[in-house]
Amino acid sequence: MQTEEYFRSISTELDSLKNRVRHLIHDQHWQTDGEWKESVLRTIIQRSAPLNMTVGRGFIVDRDRSSTQIDILIYDNSYPVLYKDGDLVFISPSACRAVIEVKTSVTRPSFLRAVEKLGDVAELARGTGVSRRQVFTGLFVYEEIRWNGILAQLSDGADGRHQRIVDHVSAGPSQFVKFWTCDPATGRPPYQQWHEYGLYQMAQGYFAHNLITHLAPNDEVRRESVWFPEQGKEVRLVGHLEFDGRLPVPAPHSLARRPR
Repeated sequence: MQTEEYFRSISTELDSLKNRVRHLIHDQHWQTDGEWKESVLRTIIQRSAPLNMTVGRGFIVDRDRSSTQIDILIYDNSYPVLYKDGDLVFISPSACRAVIEVKTSVTRPSFLRAVEKLGDVAELARGTGVSRRQVFTGLFVYEEIRWNGILAQLSDGADGRHQRIVDHVSAGPSQFVKFWTCDPATGRPPYQQWHEYGLYQMAQGYFAHNLITHLAPNDEVRRESVWFPEQGKEVRLVGHLEFDGRLPVPAPHSLARRPR
């Protein structure tokens, strides 16, 4: 399988679809344009997600509070839902498997606001203590981020709490960030770092496949080589930042490589 070309085809598909509504209505209704972009990404995710996972939008609710509206909310449909109407759903935290915020573009202030909002949602979905749930938390931006400091802003948004970490970011076709809990070179924990990559025309494919493998029922799927390019992305590392760090660390040329 030519995985790199497949990833690039995802970027091409997203690029061709993202402005379809804007071509029809220009700038007359930005909310509709934003909802279209969310629906495009939901469709791409749903066609590869396990059958027991539903891709919708909505809210996470527990006894004491509810989240803000989540652009893409992925939940295990073997769990009961509190309410559902079309793709709008209200679920309890135990059913949640992934939350994604979708943006057309971001400024430095709007990026931090999005990260802080996702942190609030992730904190509710993941819970605390030994029973903390593994919830994919991602920010998907259609256009490239043209300013520095992405990793520092992710650290600021987490505010020193693991349950608030935004663990995946895709911006434009080539910018990708992943938070690693195991060393990508050795597979050994503990390892608490964001890695930022420059992936020519493949960032959106990496985002989608990291999400899909996260939704897999067991580690066997994650170990299959078909899901990611053979070369891996560590050779395209731009920088990395320790959890609770303050300044990005330049990518060392001697970093060991392992495809993921």
